[in-house]
Amino acid sequence: MITFIGEHTGKLDAKGRVPLPSQFKRQLNKPDESLRFVLKKSNYKQCIELHPLDSWQAMMAQLTKKLNPIFNKKHNIFLTQFSKGTVELSLDGIGRLLISKNLLDFATLDKDVVFLGVGNIIELWDKQKYDANESMLPTDEFEQLAEDIFGDTFNLYE
Repeated sequence: MITFIGEHTGKLDAKGRVPLPSQFKRQLNKPDESLRFVLKKSNYKQCIELHPLDSWQAMMAQLTKKLNPIFNKKHNIFLTQFSKGTVELSLDGIGRLLISKNLLDFATLDKDVVFLGVGNIIELWDKQKYDANESMLPTDEFEQLAEDIFGDTFNLYE
């Protein structure tokens, strides 16, 4: 499974197209014409997430192992909300992503877009929102969250 690294910017055109940064294309290590993605609203932030199709399918396989949306109403509601607004897309002939209007509106993407590699997802942010750190925790809260998640005995490099 791929781990995306980096923070890059791009310009959205009037039709909602933005070039996928070449650094991420290189990390995907596939020809442009074979790249397929799922684009969706973030669950917790006002950005959109770009998932490589194979990663998306692996994640959905894990979800469907845990969920029974046919016979469990809560599971059905979760899966519907999680999937709402998702689109499958490929790069156009010159390496751009076409972002649907509903996703542009959700993330308030205007002209300048920040692409952020976050694990196996690429987040797309409106540059002004991203620069304003609207989804980031203050330093002391981030430190407390890290401590809550990892505790004192976690060693990242073991």
